[in-house]
Amino acid sequence: MILLRIAAVVAVVAGALSCSGPDQAPADENEELVAFGDSALRLRDVISRIPAGLDPVDSLAMFGNLVDEWVRQMALADFAQKNLTDYDRIERMVDAYRTNLIVSSYLQSMAEQSQSVIEETRIKNYFEVNKENMVLEEPIVKGAFLKVNESDESLDRLRQWMSEFSDRSIDRIEEAGLRHASNYQYFKDQWVPWSEIAQQIPYRFFDADAFVKSQNNFETADGGSVYLLHISDYRLSGSIMPYEYARQVISEILESGDITSRTERLISDIYRRQIDEGLLRPGLYDPVARRPLR
Repeated sequence: MILLRIAAVVAVVAGALSCSGPDQAPADENEELVAFGDSALRLRDVISRIPAGLDPVDSLAMFGNLVDEWVRQMALADFAQKNLTDYDRIERMVDAYRTNLIVSSYLQSMAEQSQSVIEETRIKNYFEVNKENMVLEEPIVKGAFLKVNESDESLDRLRQWMSEFSDRSIDRIEEAGLRHASNYQYFKDQWVPWSEIAQQIPYRFFDADAFVKSQNNFETADGGSVYLLHISDYRLSGSIMPYEYARQVISEILESGDITSRTERLISDIYRRQIDEGLLRPGLYDPVARRPLR
C-alpha cells in the first residue's frame, strides 16, 4: 500500500527520502502523488517539507495536510479562473502588488545601505527655526520608578530613598534595594513621555498634567506589589519641547527627509540609465523631469 510506503519514508526523513522492507518496493522520490493539468505534486515535494525527527503519526498527518492543500489550491484556482467574471482585474491587482512589493523592497534596502548620521548643527538649526511648532502633546517627566513586593523588608528604606532622591539615596537604591525589585527605571537624566510610566502603574490618572504638576512622590499598591514613583522634573502638555527631547524627534524628521531625497535621486538615475539603454523611451512626457515635453 502506498500509505505504508509513505509511512516508511516519513519515518526516516532525517536519513533518507526512501526506504524498503521485505514486502514493499522502495518509494521513488520522483513518484507522482497527484496531478492537476500540467502540474504534478511529487513525493519529494511533500517529504522535503516535513521536519526531521517528527513523530511518525504527526508526519503522516502533516503529509496528508500538505497534499490536501496542494489539491485544494490547484482545483479552486482553476475553477475560480474559469468562472469569475472579473478574474482579469484580480490578475492585474496581483501583478501590481507584486511589482510594488519588489520596488519597495529594493528601495528600502538601498535606503538602509545609505543611512547617514545627522549632524548636530542641522538638528539645532531645525529646532531654532521650528521650535514654536514643536509642542508637547502629553506631559514628559524625569525621575525614577520602582515596583517591589509589599512584603519586602527594605520597603520602608526604599520609600525614604525614593522620597529623598539625592545622589546618595539613588546609590543606595541601586546598591541595596534592587535585589527584590521586579521593576526599576531611572530616568532623572532624560525626558520620558508620561504615558510610558503611567501604563506600568495600576492607577487611574484622570488628569496627567495636573498629576505631574502636583506630585513629587507617589505610591500605590496592587496585587501584592507596591509602586513607588518620584518625579524630579516635568513639562506640561502644550509646552515647547526641551531641546534634548526634541533632538530625537528632529533627527528622525531629517533622516526621513534625507531618505526621501536619496530615493528620488536613485529613481532618477535608474530612469536615465534605462533611457540610455533604450528600455525607457520618453514620448510626450519626460519621466526624469516629471513633466510633459514641450
